[in-house]
Order: sequence, then C-alpha cells, then structure tokens
Amino acid sequence: MSLVITPNSKQALSAKHQLQLLALPPAKRVRILKTLGRYERKLARQRIRTQTTVDGKKFAARENGKKTKMLKRMGKTLEPYVKASNRLELKHKANLTGRIAALHQEGGVERMTASRMARIHGKPDYKSPCTRSQAKALSAEGYKVRKAKGNGYRRASIKEIMASLNHGKAGLILRELRDDKRRNSWPIPVKARPFLGDSSANVQAQLATILNQLNKRG
Repeated sequence: MSLVITPNSKQALSAKHQLQLLALPPAKRVRILKTLGRYERKLARQRIRTQTTVDGKKFAARENGKKTKMLKRMGKTLEPYVKASNRLELKHKANLTGRIAALHQEGGVERMTASRMARIHGKPDYKSPCTRSQAKALSAEGYKVRKAKGNGYRRASIKEIMASLNHGKAGLILRELRDDKRRNSWPIPVKARPFLGDSSANVQAQLATILNQLNKRG
C-alpha cells in the first residue's frame, strides 16, 4: 500500500507554485517532495497512535473484542520515495508489510493456514495444562463430568476443566463438541482502517508552505 502524490495533477498545487516547482533543479524538487513525504508519514503515524482513520473516525473494532491497539508497526517502516523528481510515493520498505497495510487500509479477507499460525504463535505444547480460554469455551459448549454420587453427568466448572484436562485433550474435545473438522486454511475477514491518505487541498497547502519556506531562505 502506498500514497502517491504527483504535484501537478488534481489541483495538488496551484499554478503559481507548479511553475516555481518545475523551475527548480531536480535535486531540489526531490528534497521538497521528500519533505512532503515525511509530513504525510507523520500524519499516518499520528492516526495509528490515536487509532483514527483519514476521516477522523475511530478504527473499526477487532472481531475478537480485544482492546489492544492495531497497526502499531505499520507507521515505522513507511518511507518517502521520489521518482523522476516529480512523483512522491510513501510506502513500506518490505512488500509483505505493504500487503498487510493494504489489507487493513482497504479491508478484505486474509487467508490463514495452520502452518502460518504455527509460525506466528509457535507450535502449542499439547501436554501443557488446559488454558482458561479453552475451559471457558468447553463450559459454554456444555462439557460434562460424571457425578461423584449416583448416576449421570453434571456440567463441569471452569476450575474442574482446567485441573483435569491438558491443552491437547481440551482442544480435541472442543472440536468434537462443536463438530468442527480440522481445516488446513480458513478465511479471516479484515475491516477497513484507512490510515494513509490526504486531501488534495491539504497537500496543496503543505507544499505551498514548504515552497514559501524555501523562498524565505533564498
């Protein structure tokens, strides 16, 4: 995902400032556009800090309800690049980071695989104790244990589940209760959280400010 600005299109720059910019040596135009790029990067990083979109709205919430901040690393790797001394691109150094940023910028569907999940979170220790989240999920699905006295079964408490099951067994029982067949891959919907972008009016105003500062310096 990248922000592309060409100063002489879509009124990104007034006619007066267009002529001034074109009259400058290419090296100076590059420096000016890189200065603009650093300004736009600052805006993008500020939006990530405040968790707001280009329009000033709050980022769409996580599907799992967690309140931790999103896109925390997306602003760190943004870099301004200038092509042919008249085209600014603000983009990520790594292509993979750029693809992830584009997915969050525009929204879409990410496909997760079991092998990728293992790379991200590591292979689970199936012999380790059952986690509280597993126990809560089992309780919600109606997991039961045999009654201590008499016949039949009763619903198990979260504490009992955690004390009696390991990670692997809990996961297996949970899949059986949910009738959930193991999948090699599954889709994860991602909501749009546009943090990169700007209006042509704001770009024009900032470029004009940079050029006016250049004029003052002589």
